[in-house]
Amino acid sequence: MESSALSLLTASIGIRESSLECKTKISTGITLSRCCGTHLPSIHNLQLFLIPHTEALSRSSATSARLYFLCGPRLITHLTSTHSHLTNTSSILSCGPPLVPERVAQVIEERKRAEKRVTEAERELAEYIARDLVEQINRENGSGIFKRHIHRTDDTTNALAFLTSIAFALGAAISSEEKRHYMVVLSSSPSTQSTSSVSTVLVLGSDDLKVKAAGDGLKAKLGVKGGGKGPRWSGKFIGIWKENREDEAIDGVLEAL
Repeated sequence: MESSALSLLTASIGIRESSLECKTKISTGITLSRCCGTHLPSIHNLQLFLIPHTEALSRSSATSARLYFLCGPRLITHLTSTHSHLTNTSSILSCGPPLVPERVAQVIEERKRAEKRVTEAERELAEYIARDLVEQINRENGSGIFKRHIHRTDDTTNALAFLTSIAFALGAAISSEEKRHYMVVLSSSPSTQSTSSVSTVLVLGSDDLKVKAAGDGLKAKLGVKGGGKGPRWSGKFIGIWKENREDEAIDGVLEAL
C-alpha cells in the first residue's frame, strides 16, 4: 500500500499539513504527486525520519521556515554515506569516530596558531628586506633614482600580501622628510610552473608618474595585467617565469625610466 510521508511527518512533529506550502518536484524513482512526490513502496520505509536542517523564510505576515527531511531509502542512503565519510575522517585523524569533532577542533586550532606564526615571520622578513633596501637607497642617494628588481619564489595562495608587506615596511622606514628617489619592482612566482601559472608583480616608488610608467611598460613588454594608483602598482603574469627573459624585460623597463 502507499502512504504519504508528509502526512506522517507532520503528525509526528505537530505541524498542521494544511499550513504547509507544498511544491512538486520530479525525482528519479519517486512518483510525482500532490504530496511532494514522497509515496514509497511500503509503509515500513516510514519508520524513521531525519530533519537535517531548516531554512528560515522572511515574510512580513508570519514567521515561516522551509523544512527539509529524509525518510525511507533516501534516508538509508544518506546514513550510509555519512557513516562512510565519518569512518574515513576518523582514519585520517587516527582516532575513533566519537572523537572526530574534538580532533577536528584541535587540528583547526593548531592550523590557526601555525598561520599566526607564519604571518609574524613574514612580517619580520618583510621589515628586514625593507631595511636592506633603505640602506641601498641611502648609499646611492645623490646618484639619481634608485632602481631595483627583486624576484622570489613563493608557493602561498596570496603572494601579493607578502609583497605588499614589504612595500608598507619600506614606506614606513623612509621618512617623509627625506627626499629619496627610488623605483622598486617586486615579483614572485611558484616553484613549480606551467603555462597557466600565476606570477605576481608589485611596483612601488617615490614618483607616482614613474610608477604608472613602469606599470605601462610591464603591460607592453611582459603582458602583465594589472593596475594601481599612487605609489603602488600591482599585476599578474600568466605563464612560465624565466629569469633570462622576464627579469631582463623588467630591468629594461626600469632602465627606460
